Amino acid sequence: MLETSKDVFWLVLSLVILLSGLGISWGIFYAVLMLRDVKKITKSLRKKMDLVDQILEIIKKKVETSAAYLPPLIEGASKLAEHFREMKKDKKKKGKKK
Repeated sequence: MLETSKDVFWLVLSLVILLSGLGISWGIFYAVLMLRDVKKITKSLRKKMDLVDQILEIIKKKVETSAAYLPPLIEGASKLAEHFREMKKDKKKKGKKK
């Protein structure tokens, strides 16, 4: 079987190639597993970002609708404050006349 040193060389070379192939395939297997985990993480992150985006859209819509009512409310509050100031002035004038 092993008659010359060339036979030993070819046997050792074949074992090295076999072990190298096993090592490379094992490494590729773990690389694929890591990539699968990265894909799961990015998918989960994408879902969470979509949820945050939906929440922000809801808040934006609520702010926009409430902003539409804000100018009339401010105007009404200023008129109400002006009315109370006039009432206070009238009370002072009535108090001074007596």
